[in-house]
Amino acid sequence: MKITQPFVAVLIWLLLVPQAYSAPGSPSSTPWYMIELVLFTRNTSPGASGEIWSKAPGELDWDDQRRGDYDLVPAGSRQLGGAKQALNNSPEGLTPVIHTAWRQPVYSRNSARSFYLKSDREIRPGIPLVEGMVKVSVGRYLHVDLDILMRGTPAGTVSLPGEFQTFRFDERRRMRSKELHYIDHPLMGMLVLITPLK
Repeated sequence: MKITQPFVAVLIWLLLVPQAYSAPGSPSSTPWYMIELVLFTRNTSPGASGEIWSKAPGELDWDDQRRGDYDLVPAGSRQLGGAKQALNNSPEGLTPVIHTAWRQPVYSRNSARSFYLKSDREIRPGIPLVEGMVKVSVGRYLHVDLDILMRGTPAGTVSLPGEFQTFRFDERRRMRSKELHYIDHPLMGMLVLITPLK
């Protein structure tokens, strides 16, 4: 059989197609991680921190197009249960209000999607005590962007039904996988563990 140039071109193309689908940047080569976090509040009056808080901290920069619909990890497969229990038993008045974990592909910062989280505890019906967004991205290192709102009673005031003040926790932190990281705030804190998945 005579092999023509067009036949050779098609053969080479067919050989290269599977490689094209596994090229860098495609879904098959995107690294996957499990992200687990425990967010806790401090039994501290906002005025005791000595910081000046904004009266209008703003709202979450929420965009449904940026939301990642990631699979939650069941409680039995999480790794920070012991840390959560230690916080519960702490004499410093640290109260875990969110413990969650999910699996996701991790992209560059421009392509990364946020994970929305909120506490079961509410400051008033329909309004969570804590809610916010966590965005995990990768460059040279892993990066975690936090934009968290916490609601509480202003210092020195009587707690009246429906009255509260909002405080913002907005931070970006570089991280390494398989290491437990602690992110601090005068009114709250967060433990974060990022584990690569095969």
